[in-house]
Amino acid sequence: MKKQQSQKNKEPLSFAQLQVLHGEELSTKIIDRATPSHALLDEIDRIDVESTEHRELVVTSRIKAALTGEHGSIDSNVSLIEGHRYTSVKSLFGKVYAQTLITDEIVSDSHIDIAEEFIRLASEDFLNMFVEQLLYGDESKANGIQRLRGVLDARIDKASDFSEALKEDDERHQDFYKVFKTGSSGSFGANTAAIKAHFSAVKKSLPSKYKRNAKWYMNADTFEELEQVADSTGQSLLIRWGRPVYGGEETFLMLGHPIAIIDQMNPSEANGTPVMFGDLRSAIKVLDLKGEGSYFTTDKVTVKGATIAYIDSRYGEIMQANDALRVSLQAA
Repeated sequence: MKKQQSQKNKEPLSFAQLQVLHGEELSTKIIDRATPSHALLDEIDRIDVESTEHRELVVTSRIKAALTGEHGSIDSNVSLIEGHRYTSVKSLFGKVYAQTLITDEIVSDSHIDIAEEFIRLASEDFLNMFVEQLLYGDESKANGIQRLRGVLDARIDKASDFSEALKEDDERHQDFYKVFKTGSSGSFGANTAAIKAHFSAVKKSLPSKYKRNAKWYMNADTFEELEQVADSTGQSLLIRWGRPVYGGEETFLMLGHPIAIIDQMNPSEANGTPVMFGDLRSAIKVLDLKGEGSYFTTDKVTVKGATIAYIDSRYGEIMQANDALRVSLQAA
């Protein structure tokens, strides 16, 4: 995610400074350390907002132009044609916390940077929970805990058997992405031709304006499954090209677009959604809440001889273009 990281070039904090550091500043430091290390979050922009009620307008249809002549001609009357149409999309925020116990022995060990260690541990906790919610949040709220609208759950209408997500772009509600059935439960197709036809249809359906930055998203198991797909001439579905998927000197393309590995994505299964295709940066944004977004405290009383460091933070997401992402649904 792209954002200026004001903390990056500062010297490491001492433990004493960590204890008095304002929660918002610490939370920003944690998120900045976490986000560059995850392939999914690298694909999504992050913006600051003032309120949990943040809304944005999305254009659902544009002006349609028509030819005319000089005004005054009886044959060149200008009539009202369809103009812009807008819809409002609303943010949704959840809350995540992390805490760690630091013993007095560790605090007194001059070889350990306590602040850096706490930030590293909290970053991992925040990262894993946040990615899980961005992918699989079901929008439910229970016992005061709000879950996000996950790209592979609430955002494809999973609770209603994908009924809204199966609709075409001009019919589908703005809050949902499009899913494409593979025609085969638990797989991408009955044979190589069917598999290639499915992914070709997914690619073709994406509007041209998003294709320049479009990628395929899947986990490592799905990647290895598709790596075995080849036609009768030996031509593979995946083509080696350029920089690596995992690291090293090579990566892979599928139908001309790069592949990004997201470890938390689903494997192949009945009604599974193991592959996404599109421009994630145009599809969704992650939101930071200014001012009251986080809280930090330390506790030296509960556990004798140790300090408990605790932080919680609000985090949010908002739909952008619902036609910028496609999801492969393994269903007949």
